[in-house]
Parts: sequence; C-alpha cells; structure tokens
Amino acid sequence: MIDRIRHWRLPAACAMLFLYICAFKVGNTDFWWHIKAGQLLRESGWITLDPFSYVRADQVYLATHEWLAQVLLSLFYDVGGWAGVTVLRIVLIAVAFGISLQIHRKNLWINSLLVILAVVNARPALTDRPQLFTFAMFSLVLFLCISYLEFGKILRRKILLILPVLLIVWSNLHGAASLIGIALFGALYVQELLSDRSQLKSLSLCLIALFITPLIAPGGISNVTYLFDLLTEKSAGFITEWQPGPWGWYLKHMGIFWVTAFVSLWSGRRNVLFSVLTLLGIGYLSRTAQRHEILFIITGLTLTIYQLRYSAQWNAFLEYLQTKRALFPIVSIVAIFCIGFYTHVRAYDINRNDNLYGFGVFEPLRGASEYIHSEHLSGNMFNNYNAGGELLFRDHSVFLDGRNLDYGYDYMLRAINAGVDPDTWNGLEKEYNFTHAVIYYNLQAQMDPLPYTDLLDADPQWKLVYLDDWAAVYRKISEGRAISTVTPKSLENQDIPPEMHQQYFQKMQSELNDMIRVRPDAVKARIYLAKLYTAIQAYSEAEVLLNDALSVQPNNFKIYLGLMKLRMEQGRWDDALVYVKKAKRKAGFSGLSINEDVINQIRSRAKSDI
Repeated sequence: MIDRIRHWRLPAACAMLFLYICAFKVGNTDFWWHIKAGQLLRESGWITLDPFSYVRADQVYLATHEWLAQVLLSLFYDVGGWAGVTVLRIVLIAVAFGISLQIHRKNLWINSLLVILAVVNARPALTDRPQLFTFAMFSLVLFLCISYLEFGKILRRKILLILPVLLIVWSNLHGAASLIGIALFGALYVQELLSDRSQLKSLSLCLIALFITPLIAPGGISNVTYLFDLLTEKSAGFITEWQPGPWGWYLKHMGIFWVTAFVSLWSGRRNVLFSVLTLLGIGYLSRTAQRHEILFIITGLTLTIYQLRYSAQWNAFLEYLQTKRALFPIVSIVAIFCIGFYTHVRAYDINRNDNLYGFGVFEPLRGASEYIHSEHLSGNMFNNYNAGGELLFRDHSVFLDGRNLDYGYDYMLRAINAGVDPDTWNGLEKEYNFTHAVIYYNLQAQMDPLPYTDLLDADPQWKLVYLDDWAAVYRKISEGRAISTVTPKSLENQDIPPEMHQQYFQKMQSELNDMIRVRPDAVKARIYLAKLYTAIQAYSEAEVLLNDALSVQPNNFKIYLGLMKLRMEQGRWDDALVYVKKAKRKAGFSGLSINEDVINQIRSRAKSDI
C-alpha cells in the first residue's frame, strides 16, 4: 500500500492537478498580435515596416525579438486551434516545472506536491505568450547548471556544448531574456572558480560563447538594445506586470519559496555559493517586476528539491514516515487534499476573473469587430490599449496595441489621458480624424468615471452603435440608428432609470434584445433585461432570461444574484437563500460583494417561512 502511494498514486494525483491548472481558455490581450505577427512571418518573411498601426505606417517595426515564439504559437493555432495552443502550453509548463523532478527521482512522490504548489502560485503568469518559452528555457538552463556541478568530466563537456545552442534558441524565442541564462551560468562559473579550477578553460570558453548568443538572431544587436530601451523607456510604467507587486501580495505567494529554499539550503549545503547567488539574484529580479516573479518560483522550487536531496535530516524523516503503515497513507491523503483544495480555489478564481474558465477561446472583441466589418465602417479607428491586439488580428488597422516601446511614452500618455480628459481627447480626434472608436471597457468597468465611454456618451457628436459584455463601438455621426437608452456604465452597474415611461421601456427592451441577438455568448444584457422585468413583476419573462444566461455562462455568480432578487420579489425566501449560497460558491474567494443586511433579511424570512 505504502509503495503504491509513493511510486504512482501521489504522482498520478499531482499530474491530474497539473492538467487542471493548465487547462483554461486561450485568450490574452497580447496573444492575438503574437499570432498575427507569426502568421505574417510565415507568409511574407521578416517584418521590417509596421503592419499593424496606421499611425506607424512606414515606420520601422521594432518588436522582432520574439519572432520564433510567434511563429510557433501561430503554427499551433493555425493547425490545432485552441486545442493546439493548449497542448503547447501544457508541454512548456511541464518542462518549466517538471524538469526539477529529475534532480531527485527517489522522492518524486513528495516533490510532485512541491511542483503543484509552485505551478498554482505561478498561475497568473501562465498565459499564452512568448514568456512561456522563457520559463521553460530558464528551467532547462538552471537544471543543466546543477547537473554540471553533479556530473563527471565527460557529461560536463556535453553540457558546455548544449548550453550555447540552448541560449541561441532562447534568444530567438524571446530576445534578450536569454541574458538571465548567462547570469545563471555566471553563478556556476563563480562556484567553480572558487572550488574547482580544473575545468576553468572550458568554462571560460563557454561563457564567452554565451555572451555572443543573444546576437545570433535575425535582429542581431537589436535583441539587446530592445531590452535596454524597454527597461529605460518610461512607457513601461503604464504596464502593471512591469511594476513590482505590493509586498503583502508578494510575500503571500513568494514567501514560502524563500523559506523552503533557505531552509533546504541550510540543511543540504550543496554548492552553497552557486545556490545563494542564484537565489538572491533571481530573488532581486523578482522584486523589479511582477513578470519576473515566476522565475523566482521556479528557482525556489528547483533549489529546494536540489538541496533536500542532500539533507540527511529530511531523507531520514521521509524514511521514517514511510515505515508507518497507518500514518503514511493518512498524511498522503491529507496532503493531496489540501493541495487539491488550494489548487481548485486559486485556479478557479483566476480563470473566472479573467473569463478563461473551461476550454475554447476567449474573444472579447469579436462582436465589435464583426459589427465594424458588417457595417463597412471606414476611416481612422480609435481603440484603447487592451483592445488593439485582437483588433489587429481581425485585420483592423489600429491606433494602439500591446506594444509600448514602439509607440513611446508621450504617445501612450496622451492615449491614456484621453479616456478622462476631454481636451486631450479632442486634440487626438482633431489630429487623427477618428471616424469610429472601439473601447474594451470591461477591464476598467469599476472605475469612475469609466474611461472613454463616459466621455463619449456625453459628446453629442459620438453615438453608441454597438455594445456587449466587454466592448463598445462608437461612431461619429449626426444621424442614424444608435443605442440611446443603455450605456456601458449602466449595463455594467445594471442601473434601472428612476423614471421609465412605457415608450422608453419598450425602446430599452428592444435595444437589450438586439444585444442578446448579436452576441449570444454574452449575458449582461439578459441580466439587465431580467432585472427590468422583475421590477415590473414580469417574473416568468425574467426567469426565462436568467436561465438562458445560465446556459451560456453557468459560473457567472451575477446570474445567481439576479435569480436571488427575483425570488425575493416573489416572496420565495427559501429559494432566494439557495441562490445566495450558489452565488457565493460560484464567485469563489474573490468575486462576491453583497450587502450582509440583505443576506440576513433573506435568512430570517426563509426561516420564518419554514
């Protein structure tokens, strides 16, 4: 029984948890422009002039450092669709975190639990972008450096031949991110310099070769200069992942890897200088930007497993635990239950918040794009930052996309300020002569004022012509059909007008039904219309709409809140309490904010009805 748990049941359970973490919808604001760039590279060759933005027409295309990753991502997408990208994602994450298990196969059963803990803490960064290749390459280089320290002379020579090749590939996948690999080798070089100089010549030659690898790419020196410009140009300040995370959040998710790494290092004390330099170096990097935190998770995981291999106390404890035929299965079951529960809670919350729960593709701008194409809207389009990637994928010439260095700080600052400052917006409109605007409003829906949409709703020259759960399209027209009773803010907040005569209600009902028809995978219009029906006691119609919404998005807690409100209006308090509980469960640990007085009212009335 103990051998079965140790050898395959625990690792098998961890493998299932790993697949659960890695299985989510394809969709990221940067994903789409990477796919489009990869398609262009495969079809037309090297990109020299900017093909995506009309404001950068005939200007040099700068973002060439990720060309190979873009080609591979687009190839998997074109051949296998979302399933192809999902398979590639799983393979890369498996390499990034699974390679550390090879350091000590004997304790695979317990180390698998550490890997799952690392993967689930790293989940926010595991999106379908070229960074996935960096995570895998970083882990491989770290593993090879550790292997060099442990292997004999013949295998060491092979590793020194493999490393430059690996970094050449890395440099073409993700540009100068490969410099991190050189830093890892630098820590190895210092360790050997102070402990074993017999291979110093070979190590020095390898180090020289590694410094050349970032230049062996079509972009050449621009691989390095692009990174330097990215780190020094102020536009990175607009991007959250390029900023250090709050200390509280950082310690909550990174603290355990600091602790396990240092405790295991104190116990194992194997190649201490290499381990300390690597841990502190990558640890410092993880505090410079949130996008580097996952590199520290991989480092902490790998060094923990490495040092614990040589910890006499740890291995003696595991041997002792495995002799306890009653205790060991109980401890194993409790451990996998706790890790499994944490995995579900965290993965579910992230996927729900990012609209990535389940399988398939998340395409928030698809409806807006289809509307623009169907209406043959022409002229210069304005779009906000997060909308550009998917719009250019759908063959729109954009105002702005996910690249920041290409556009520059001043340009991005004007675009961002235009969302709340009428003078800045008017200046941009006059300069670029916008005819229509696409606003991905959902990412900023809790802001007040709501950037761009509140400003355009107040401008009589601009009319809202398309609206769904995620995006709004405005057109600069003086006449023609437009949405007049609903705004992005009212749709998001589900605001019922204080006074609503019959003609206004019918107009509002018609516009919401049009939104439902045009974007059937959206639910805000259904919930909003159901709320209106509930207010006028059209309960049957409201229930039909809410049940339809559940069939589209069964994990959307706001639908259950709508059903709760409906049951309250019907006086069915016991059912209302059931829907409160379902809403809390579907919201996970991060999504539901509801007035406790309302909950207490429902509970008291439900008890009184029984």
